[in-house]
Amino acid sequence: MITHKIAYNFTATLSLLPTDQGGRKKPVFDHYRPSFSFGSKQQYSGEIIFSGSDELQPGPSPTAPVKLLPSRHISEHLKPGVMFKIFEGEKVVGMGLINSIDNERYIEA
Repeated sequence: MITHKIAYNFTATLSLLPTDQGGRKKPVFDHYRPSFSFGSKQQYSGEIIFSGSDELQPGPSPTAPVKLLPSRHISEHLKPGVMFKIFEGEKVVGMGLINSIDNERYIEA
């Protein structure tokens, strides 16, 4: 039997682009739901949870948990040290760096 690692949650250092670099004009709030891209054109839907704060202004770089919706191909991209882009539609609004993978599990296929 073959086992597959699945991991959809991680902790990352996040940074929203400033407005003059094409980023947002206003902050994002707890449970913000952008799309994420890990070095390819494929985007994955997810949610950012801000612990200790209700919002993130463009500029600061906090560490926050990120939850992704399950996808068969996402686990190959989720490793500590991997950089990713944060999208709203086709617009890049921020960047992130994975610090740790949370809740790794294995399933048999």
